[in-house]
Amino acid sequence: MGISSIHLGMNSIRKGKLMSSHEADRLNLHQTLRGLMPEDVADILMAHLPPIGWSNVATKDDINLLRMEMNQRFTLVDERFKQVDPRFTTIDARFDQIDARLDQLASMKRYVVTTGISLVALILGMDVSVLVAVI
Repeated sequence: MGISSIHLGMNSIRKGKLMSSHEADRLNLHQTLRGLMPEDVADILMAHLPPIGWSNVATKDDINLLRMEMNQRFTLVDERFKQVDPRFTTIDARFDQIDARLDQLASMKRYVVTTGISLVALILGMDVSVLVAVI
């Protein structure tokens, strides 16, 4: 018994390379088929096997079950969005109120700055003696 046929639990060593037992089983099957029939026929037959175990192949029933589960989940997500949408409408209205207040503050700021500049210009344009008399 050479190193090429040693099985180690779920793995096997072939030509110094570690293989999963599935790969080793496929290789063993392929070699056996090549001994029983022409090589090209054995190759064609092997090409029709799934590259993974049959337990990993999805059936139409599996896909239909998954489709139903996904539809249920999307229905739940749609319901959540229906609950969230009105909240966004409320938040949008609040942002509109804040925008209006900021516009008012900007207008007031322009008024205060313009008034301040006008007062400074008026004071600078007055004669110092008039300012002293007023004080």
